[in-house]
Amino acid sequence: MNPYKPFLTVVAVIVSLTQAFSNQQSNDSIILVQSIREWEEVFPGVKFTRIRFEQKELFSSNQCLHLIEVAPGAVKFALAAEPLLTTTGEMAQKQNAIAAINGSFFKFTNEYNIEDYNSVNYLRINNVCLADNEYSETGLRKMHQEGAVSILDGALFVLKATSEDNWETTIEGQDVISSGPVLAIERCPEPLRDDSFSTTRHPRTAVATKSDGTVMLFIADGRNAYAEGMSLEELQKTLLWLGACDVINFDGGGSSTMYIRGRGEEGVVNYPCDNRQFDHLGSRKVANALYIVIE
Repeated sequence: MNPYKPFLTVVAVIVSLTQAFSNQQSNDSIILVQSIREWEEVFPGVKFTRIRFEQKELFSSNQCLHLIEVAPGAVKFALAAEPLLTTTGEMAQKQNAIAAINGSFFKFTNEYNIEDYNSVNYLRINNVCLADNEYSETGLRKMHQEGAVSILDGALFVLKATSEDNWETTIEGQDVISSGPVLAIERCPEPLRDDSFSTTRHPRTAVATKSDGTVMLFIADGRNAYAEGMSLEELQKTLLWLGACDVINFDGGGSSTMYIRGRGEEGVVNYPCDNRQFDHLGSRKVANALYIVIE
């Protein structure tokens, strides 16, 4: 009798499970990429696609994904903010935007607040600081302040924070907003926290850039049988599989909204969940948004 047989059996089981997990990951990535069959050019240099998985094909779940890709130099990016919480679509229309997504995290009070625009993160628009980071009681940077989106002369960049408390104030760019967590830098996945915010599936909003400068605006709908949402790890993998280089998480949940002028219901093309319905009418009022304009 082989005295190592029990040990070898355990090793074989572990190897088998590891291979099965790896195969599932490979299958998910192939299924995702092959599911993008049609792009709609909504404006020159700006294209949009919706990807549906209705038989639990991706991450063993139903998904409804929305992706805008913007060619380098095709448009100008900018940030919008209102002192009274406003829907992403309303902010986009006010700025005459061709497309927009909801922005970073905020105080969910709907109070009129000209002092910090209800933002809990650093916010700079047109070279004017509208809000500073609200740090934790220990003075440490919060999860949703681990990175930033900077817009310099209309071009968008995803950045990872340094250890400096005032890091955001040193960033070049007319418009800057901190957010997080950062999911990837130079195609390297960033480590994620093991907490409910990270591991539970929610609607998600993310911004990413490719190595050639292409910008990706991404939303995964959630909290519905037709769209189960994503964990941060699933969001991270999805954007990397789609070719992203640098990726940052924006506010999600009921805030996740994508607007394209002339499409959807008053421009809303995804299925925001704040009304608990799978339709285009559930947009939450938010504090800020990222939008696109053509000069």
